[in-house]
Amino acid sequence: MGAIVVADFFGFVLAVPVSLFLAFWMSSVKNTSAVIGGALVGAFLSFVGVFVWLAAFPLPGANGASVFFGSLLLNSVASLTLAILTDVLVARRSSRNYLRRQAEHESGV
Repeated sequence: MGAIVVADFFGFVLAVPVSLFLAFWMSSVKNTSAVIGGALVGAFLSFVGVFVWLAAFPLPGANGASVFFGSLLLNSVASLTLAILTDVLVARRSSRNYLRRQAEHESGV
């Protein structure tokens, strides 16, 4: 059980910087702190989810390496998913900041 906890933790630690960078890079909203916060929450929730799942239902073939790579992948995916959802929600709430404005000479006025 000790190797599984350590592997889950290091999968989380390596997934966080990558997913935070990608969330910041992909974000199209002005409030990037909300998107980065969503990415952090997503990574933490998936870390806790993997830990609880493996503590409640120990798998017979689970070892440190498989848990590490699974945790790395799941934490990255969950983090980016929640960052994208946060990005969409923030952009929808303040949509007037992201609409394209036509120049007066292009509108024919």
